Amino acid sequence: MPTRMSRLSLQTVVDRLEQVAPGDITVPRIAELLADGELDEATLRPFIGALPHKYARRCVHRSRYFDVMVLTWAPGQYTPVHNHAGNCGWVRLVRGQIAEQTFRLVPGAAVPDAAIAGSVHGRTGCVGLEATGAGVIDAIGAVATADRVRAIHRLGNPAAAGGDVTVTLHVYSLPHDRCLMFDVDARTCEPRHLAFDPPPV
Repeated sequence: MPTRMSRLSLQTVVDRLEQVAPGDITVPRIAELLADGELDEATLRPFIGALPHKYARRCVHRSRYFDVMVLTWAPGQYTPVHNHAGNCGWVRLVRGQIAEQTFRLVPGAAVPDAAIAGSVHGRTGCVGLEATGAGVIDAIGAVATADRVRAIHRLGNPAAAGGDVTVTLHVYSLPHDRCLMFDVDARTCEPRHLAFDPPPV
């Protein structure tokens, strides 16, 4: 007889993350932890709520080693193409579906040092990217990852207007407040400071 998966509250996920020793924070280890058990969506409810003009990004927990957040995506809402400033990321699908497009620098291209340092204001180039893959995750509980090799991507809700809202649980290590946004057609990038949205009303 199959055993029933444990039902996890959001706080239990946070507690499990904080029990991981810094030296054990690896992409496979956190992916396994985040995928282990059935997530109690009711505990995410205070952080869920779509915005009309952009995907919603709400902080659940921030510590020395982790950012934990819940994102809500209305149909057709996507991130820009971006990186993770050298950090690793994990995304667990809670509701709906999430599309991902991945990119890499074209041979010989490099991100300008000024952009990495955040000392540039506005766009800088020439930063050539090429697409490396695209797919849609629709299995609830599936976990996608981003690391230092597979680091440039774009996420979003591929549903047509009137379709389902998507909810995802994100974990980042280390926490970060900035990344690089890329304009694939213009071959430029620019630093972007990241902010959290207020809780839904």
